[in-house]
Amino acid sequence: MATILLRMPVDAESKAVHENLATSEGVNGWWSNHTSGPDGVGSTMKVAFPDAPITFDFEVTDERPGERVAWRCLAGPPEWIGTDVSFDIETDDEGNTSVLFSHSGWATTEESFPFIAYSWAQILPRLKKLVESGDPDPFFNF
Repeated sequence: MATILLRMPVDAESKAVHENLATSEGVNGWWSNHTSGPDGVGSTMKVAFPDAPITFDFEVTDERPGERVAWRCLAGPPEWIGTDVSFDIETDDEGNTSVLFSHSGWATTEESFPFIAYSWAQILPRLKKLVESGDPDPFFNF
């Protein structure tokens, strides 16, 4: 199984990062402004995208304030279903915060995998901007 793995430094406290991953207001501010949920472990987050006929549905599988948020894709394009998205929020001894992003469980690196990896590399800076400035700028804004 293939994994997309990216680390992103952020100039913000872990609490701010967590809030923008664990709430619909937060996710609306960096990924898609048509997101409902999440609402804690076991809840389902629905993310809509322009021109997509269906929502991408994610179950919140793990949430540890200031440390981690994880989702499992339940609905969306077939290659996404069953994949896992996680955000591990880390602070080093000097107080520097980073986010280790993982999107794992891909059956192949063929087909859409390179495009999805490239897309996440463009989307995650929106999360960084939001937690550092407080200014929402969703990648998908419609």
